[in-house]
Amino acid sequence: MKTLNRLGLTAAIVLPATIAMAGGSTTTTPKTNDVTGSIKGKIDFDGEVPKVKQLSVSPEQGKGCCAGSDASDCIDSTDRTVLVDAGGGLANVVVTVRSDVKPDPLGEPIKLDQSKCRFEPHVLVIPVGSSVSYLNSDGVSHNIHTYARKNAGLNKTVSKGKALSQTFDQTETIKVTCDIHPWMTSYIFVTDSPKYAVTAADGSFEIAGLAPGTYEVDLWHESLGKSKSEVTIAADGSSALMSAKLGAAATSTKKKRRR
Repeated sequence: MKTLNRLGLTAAIVLPATIAMAGGSTTTTPKTNDVTGSIKGKIDFDGEVPKVKQLSVSPEQGKGCCAGSDASDCIDSTDRTVLVDAGGGLANVVVTVRSDVKPDPLGEPIKLDQSKCRFEPHVLVIPVGSSVSYLNSDGVSHNIHTYARKNAGLNKTVSKGKALSQTFDQTETIKVTCDIHPWMTSYIFVTDSPKYAVTAADGSFEIAGLAPGTYEVDLWHESLGKSKSEVTIAADGSSALMSAKLGAAATSTKKKRRR
């Protein structure tokens, strides 16, 4: 399984962060066909929550992004670099569990859509060897421009209603932009872990199907950097809720309860 310190995003800032786990501290070798458990938790932003920024979208650039509407009426111009909800939860953090078992490539390309001149989703995780389908759901052409170091780069136009695919054979994190609409940004996280998740808008995540044992968990965020810790799933499949913070002065908290 790949570790986050092998990612190809050179702009990431490594920040100090620790993750504390309460309970579930006994590592047990599971029997065949025995209990499995999950790692559940929440990633919070540490520090003063930044104000939500808006991206620059001119009326001329936004033409065609929204059928029958001005660009200002439908384009979401929110800067998604750091999204924190009212409870402090941090969205779009990639959580991966290290493993000696390598993932199988996905059978079908996973979609990275272009809708109303935004990439959806903002962060996409795929197993190494899998393909991404760059779908254009808009009524205007887009340009897929990938910034890869290990995989082949791509810089091609996708006409309205069309799609093109690309296969990723190397693990890395790839920034994706549209040269026609410069506010559009997304990330493709290519992993060699079979167990991964992306935090939701409230910072929560769950990774299921894990046998009892101790696991190393890696965190990655596009601007707040990366961190790692150990998590234990007990013999009965239970584990402590995982709590971590990423920010200017990352710290950790403990959850003194079991699920």
